[in-house]
Amino acid sequence: RVWITSQPTPEFPIGLLQLAIKLTNEPPQGIQACLKRTHSWLTQDTFESFSRPEWRPLLYAVSFLHAGVQERRKFQSMG
Repeated sequence: RVWITSQPTPEFPIGLLQLAIKLTNEPPQGIQACLKRTHSWLTQDTFESFSRPEWRPLLYAVSFLHAGVQERRKFQSMG
């Protein structure tokens, strides 16, 4: 089995791409759904195991930034 992730390029063999099974993982719609999906992998035990109190707000800030970037991707570049 081969796992290939690639940007379009003329050097990539089109025949291999046509024979392959294509899978996509779309980001969830909306910031709230993205935050829920980001935090779904984190169990309560893992969350409570953070020894420093700064980790919880930092995790939320990075998750919120990631959700904003994911939501902004659908608008592409304008201008």
